[in-house]
Amino acid sequence: MTLVNRPGHWQQMALASLDAGLALDITLMLDDVHAVLDGLATGAAPAAARQAAAVLDDADSPYTLDGLAAAVRETRSMLARAAGNALAGVPDHIPGT
Repeated sequence: MTLVNRPGHWQQMALASLDAGLALDITLMLDDVHAVLDGLATGAAPAAARQAAAVLDDADSPYTLDGLAAAVRETRSMLARAAGNALAGVPDHIPGT
């Protein structure tokens, strides 16, 4: 798991209710954020990568650029799985329509 896991937090659960449109918007945003972070982490723009790494360091972030890109990718996957699980068993159409 690439997400930062603080001691004691694994026992907590949060429930969130999102409509399908919002879940799709968040998924697309996470795809874009991952693309930007992944580009920075791979050194596509060295000056920007150094600046982004410095910002993370100044913010006392537990993440490196690589780690943050991986965490965003993992979060996006979790959201996609949650959406798939929420829709499991829902028929593609309503009978009689």
